Amino acid sequence: MKIYIVLTPLLIAICSASAYYIGAGEFMSKHQTNQREEVSKLNHVIDIIESRYVDSVDRENLIELSIKNMLSELDPHSAYISAVNTESENERLQGHFGGVGIRFIVLRDTLMVTNIINGGPSDRAGLLASDRIIAVDDSTIAGVGLAIEDVHSKLKGESGTPVHLKIIRKGKEKEIDIIRGQIPLPSINATYKLSNNIGYIKVDNFSDKTGVEFAQALGNLKRKGVTKLILDLRYNGGGYMHTAVSVADEFLKDGQLIVYTKGLHQEKKETWASAYGNFEENDVVVLINSSSASASEIVSGALQDNDRATIIGRRSFGKGLVQQPMTLEDGSEMRLTVSRYYTPTGRCIQKAYGEGIDYYSDLMERYENGELQVLDSSHFDNLEQFKTPKGKIVYGGGGIMPDLFVPIDTSGSSLYYSSLVYSSAFRDFCFDYIDKKRNDFNYKDVEDFNTNYMVSQELLDDFTSYAEKKLSIIKIENEYQHSKARIKNQLKSEIGTYLYDVSARSLINMPFDKDVQEALNFFNNNKE
Repeated sequence: MKIYIVLTPLLIAICSASAYYIGAGEFMSKHQTNQREEVSKLNHVIDIIESRYVDSVDRENLIELSIKNMLSELDPHSAYISAVNTESENERLQGHFGGVGIRFIVLRDTLMVTNIINGGPSDRAGLLASDRIIAVDDSTIAGVGLAIEDVHSKLKGESGTPVHLKIIRKGKEKEIDIIRGQIPLPSINATYKLSNNIGYIKVDNFSDKTGVEFAQALGNLKRKGVTKLILDLRYNGGGYMHTAVSVADEFLKDGQLIVYTKGLHQEKKETWASAYGNFEENDVVVLINSSSASASEIVSGALQDNDRATIIGRRSFGKGLVQQPMTLEDGSEMRLTVSRYYTPTGRCIQKAYGEGIDYYSDLMERYENGELQVLDSSHFDNLEQFKTPKGKIVYGGGGIMPDLFVPIDTSGSSLYYSSLVYSSAFRDFCFDYIDKKRNDFNYKDVEDFNTNYMVSQELLDDFTSYAEKKLSIIKIENEYQHSKARIKNQLKSEIGTYLYDVSARSLINMPFDKDVQEALNFFNNNKE
């Protein structure tokens, strides 16, 4: 049961984004395999399948499957993306998409608006949080088994195109016309000044805009008096290499090595820090865990190897392969591994892959062998050792090892709490609560809300009753008491996201975030 309680978050978002070179052009013919015999052989096999297979087949699909399988056999990260999926797959990396600018949930088979993006198309058109969208362009979407994918397909679209909505607001129908716009997908999830002079920035992924976003966030914190920073790269599966370099450059001095890459057909390329870092003299802690991968490991590895930051948490994922995106003639994309990256001391942190290795089951193995609960020094015995300029030993092979290990936190966990978390209980109950009480909340900002709002016992009782009646999650008294503080905090966190945005979650959860608390203790115990 413990695996169910604590392991699932480790599996979130580790393989959907990889470290890429940006600016790769069209896939030129000189990179194609033009051996006539091999092409003829493939076509011959497909011809035979088409003409003799027991059922009908799609020739184009067979070709796409051949490409996918070919790339998947090379390594775990080389991949093929069909033309129809290329745009959606690249949205997070580009940092924007065409849409109406809302956050939503599907509740009781109805699309409920939870948040309106300030200044976005929906905001300008007068859409409000808690509105129910029942039709899009005269197509009814309420009561028809609406799926999240259906919402995206109907509301997303090219910037500048119109969309007509029919909504219900406070029991009355209303029609709204919206002109779609370019909706930002920020890669910085949260930026806060914590106690005294300590700041916090959470980077969700490394998109094309992360370098600019990070510089702005860092500048804002410095203007508020921040001189120490917690950089949170947990659950960050990577992204573009050049923006990872930009983030690392903020902390490193001119001429310090950030990363280098090399491959059989790629000459060694070194990337050095510039003289324009904005936090070169200040203390830094970097938080990582088993889902910190690729570009996250470039940043944490560069700062660790240059004796520039203290890395706190658990061993990172271990992705040291670099993909180059190549656009094919039909608009599809091939992401081919062209090199490995190495940290400044010469570490390649790519974990093992190949025949007989279940690449992604490694995370389950880490839990089962106790690596996430206890630091086992024997794990280092067979790893290659490297030395930083100050003589600190760092290790290669299979991820970045933290300087300060923090075990996963299972305090307050229980079967009852897990049943609530892995259901829609918190989401649905808090939406209905805010829907009725939104005007009762008069806090000036999320910090004010976090400081002064407390979940009452009455609200807690209403929630547990709701979970039992609507979702058949029976309250087990001893488990409820054991998890009570976490349940209350989860309610507060969910309410905060509806009142503000998803960044509220990071701030509200900090008292229960063992990694953040360890970072704060580290700074407090290492005062200048």
